[in-house]
Amino acid sequence: MTAVVGTEKETDVKRILVVEDERIIAINICSTLKQYGYNAKYVSDANDAIEHIENEHFDLVLMDIMLNGPMDGIEIATIIKKTKEIPVIYLTAYSDEATINRAKATEPFGYLIKPFNSRDLYISVEMAIYKSQVQKHIRNVESRLAENQKWETIALVASGISHEVNNPLTSILNLADLISLEAKKIGNLSLEEKASKIAEESDRIAKIIKNLVSYSQSTSSQWTYSNLGSILNDTRSFLHQYFLKEGIQCEIEFGDVPLAYCQPQKIKQVLLNLMQDARVRVNTREDSIGRKILVILKQVEEDGSSHILIQIKDNGAEDLMKGIAQINSLEVTKSIVIEHKGKMYRDEEESSWYFTLPIIKPL
Repeated sequence: MTAVVGTEKETDVKRILVVEDERIIAINICSTLKQYGYNAKYVSDANDAIEHIENEHFDLVLMDIMLNGPMDGIEIATIIKKTKEIPVIYLTAYSDEATINRAKATEPFGYLIKPFNSRDLYISVEMAIYKSQVQKHIRNVESRLAENQKWETIALVASGISHEVNNPLTSILNLADLISLEAKKIGNLSLEEKASKIAEESDRIAKIIKNLVSYSQSTSSQWTYSNLGSILNDTRSFLHQYFLKEGIQCEIEFGDVPLAYCQPQKIKQVLLNLMQDARVRVNTREDSIGRKILVILKQVEEDGSSHILIQIKDNGAEDLMKGIAQINSLEVTKSIVIEHKGKMYRDEEESSWYFTLPIIKPL
């Protein structure tokens, strides 16, 4: 199954779920919404409402508060809020203080008192959907700003670490060499092996710091024509120590592709996040042998135009226990790809991430 990420347009028909146990009222509401260009359907009880929302996409829920059954509309909205970010407008014939206070706790996007006319319904729905879209946009922007600030901080910290650590690290390496020479003179093989191990680990630390500084330094916030092959190699080098420790083989296959018009540092972030996700999936394998990530870079024709395609294929399993940090990083990744007029999608059958960038020829 292939799911395209980040291709929804604001002009797409909005889907609304009406939760109302009075059938005539529900039909009238759906009919009104359809006249205004919405795609509307209704359910009459809590279980149907929860099932529909869990299994389908809706842009808005119109929720009657007083429903027949063990749960009222506020309780349903509370359950939905734990797993979904869907705006809710309450429909009710009651406006008492206690009901309003319970409803307020679920942070609804509106509160319509029955009976209401079609114009009031339309305005409430339009405002709720618009407000929801604005909030999502703000969250995406804030997330991207936080990500940029994180990398700026990493760059500063890395530079500081490099300056502060390299001098004592050089001394440790020199002392390890001296100890090794002395151990050879006196024939102490055990001491010589320990000195060699100190030198080996110190050299490993030096490489990690070098890669961190190299990777986190901002290349340019300006749009420029960049070599994606070089960016891919930089990303693999940055993750090399992790791959080595976890027994992951990471291969890159290059096709003949032109330079990509992009913001290089942001594309680095996309590649890093997707390769990190592949790394998490590969590490779900019970056996540590045969862990592999394959990255393919090539040019493809799609919809009559040329694109650069990057496929990141892993031989792991679907990560059903994604953490919040991982989900957030993929949201940032999605927003960067959209900013670059590209597409990003996950194909579970191929166990691959795909993302494309349009080929823009220099003027």
